[in-house]
Order: sequence, then structure tokens, then C-alpha cells
Amino acid sequence: MIPQAKARPFLLRDPEHFKVAFEINPWMSTAEQPDPDKARQEWDDLALNLAKAGGTVHSAPSDPDWPDMVFPTDTAVVSGGRFLLSRFSTADRAGEARLGAEWLTRNGWTEIPSDDWVPGAHLEGGDVLAFGDKLIAGYGVRTTEEAHAGLAKAFGREVVPVELVDPRFYHLDMSVCPLDDRRAIVSPDAWDEASRARLAELVEEPLVVSVEEAMTFCVNSVVIGKTIVMSDCPARVGRQLEAWGFDVVISPVGEFIKAGGGIRCMTLDLDLLGENS
Repeated sequence: MIPQAKARPFLLRDPEHFKVAFEINPWMSTAEQPDPDKARQEWDDLALNLAKAGGTVHSAPSDPDWPDMVFPTDTAVVSGGRFLLSRFSTADRAGEARLGAEWLTRNGWTEIPSDDWVPGAHLEGGDVLAFGDKLIAGYGVRTTEEAHAGLAKAFGREVVPVELVDPRFYHLDMSVCPLDDRRAIVSPDAWDEASRARLAELVEEPLVVSVEEAMTFCVNSVVIGKTIVMSDCPARVGRQLEAWGFDVVISPVGEFIKAGGGIRCMTLDLDLLGENS
């Protein structure tokens, strides 16, 4: 009998204190606030859709002092029972990292030391993705390239750097969504020329999306096996995913997009490299 793989674990942070309290990306406007009731419904639906797709969903409270805490992916890189804590580039989110660490350590994860990092290096979890046995890491908007050496050391993996050049796609997970060891949804217009060449060599079968398609947040999605949980799916993208054998589950998160965050931003992968599968 073939043993069943463990369900993929994720952490969601409760949206009770979510609001647009500052403007640190082009999507945010303090003049356009999310509707609390709609946000709660979208959050509940996302948790349900992740569970139906085969994820194990953990939830934790947020903190009134940190309204962006509803986007926990940015707080840490987590895999194999260990985590590397993010070093936020903006004071508006800095306190989220330590609160994230408290939840992780309390629930059995071990923090990886980063005392030897280059002073001034920044790392945000939304800039780190797993692809095969490598890590792809963005830099240039929030994360600094100096953080990549510490990331490689922490997880013992090669890091493939990607320079982000479009502030609308301020984290890597807004322009890259790995699907499996060969395929990924990618929006190359968000990167510099050298990074486009690098990822063209790495990803054997890319699903290239336009800037307009990427702005639907279809790239900022969560993949669980052959299911992709998306906030929106342009028709052309959906046809290709279906041809590849993926099931797309639409879970709208429009209230959270008002703060520039999509489904992956809201969903911290607690085993990014699949080391506990």
C-alpha cells in the first residue's frame, strides 16, 4: 500500500484588525478601506477552499497594532520544522516578524539564527519560492540581494536571484507561481532582462502571463497537488492550466487586494520545500 502524503500545512492570520493604514505599495490607498464583513467572508471562504484542496489550515489571531498581519507569508520562510524570520524593509510591518516567530516557536518550529547576516540586509517571505530543489528569491523592491547568501545557508539550497523592477509586483510571488518541478506561471515583465534569461533556463514549461493578466493576482496563488486556489483566473490562463491537468478553484479576495495582497500573501506555507511530506 502506498503511504499517503501528509496534508500541506498553512497558516492564516485572522482579519479582525485588517485595514489600509498606510501606503507602501501602489495598490494601497488609505482612502479606500476594505469592508470588514466582506473581508471576513472572503477569508472564511479561502480557509475552506484550502482545506477542500488538501491543505491543513492553522489560524491565529492578528494584532491591532499591525493591520497587515493578515498577510503572514511575508513574516518568515518555513520548511522542515524550521523557519528563517523575515527582516522587513519598512517600519510599518516590522513588528509582524517577531509576532510570527512567537506563534511558530510556540507550535514546534525552530528559528534559524541570522546573526551573521550582512548589516542592513532585508528579507521578506513573499520574495521566496521553492522550485524543484532550488529556491527562487526576488530582490530590488523589498528584499535586498545581500540576504540571499543567508537564505541559501539557512536551507542548504541554491538560490536563483530575480531582480524585480515593477513596483506593482513588489514581491516575487506576484510574478511567479511554481506549479511543479517543470512548470510555473510567470510574468517576466516584472523582472530585469538577466532575470528573464535565468528563469527561462530554469522553468522548462512556463505559462507566460501579461502584465494585465498578472494584475488580476492570478499569479499570487496557492498550489496544492493538482489544485490551484486563485482569486481570479483569466480565460486564457485557465485553458492552459486545464490542459495541463490542474483544477482551478476561484476564491475571491478583492477586499485584501485593496492592500496589495492576494491568496499567497494571506497563506503562509509551513513546509515550503516539502521536507515533511
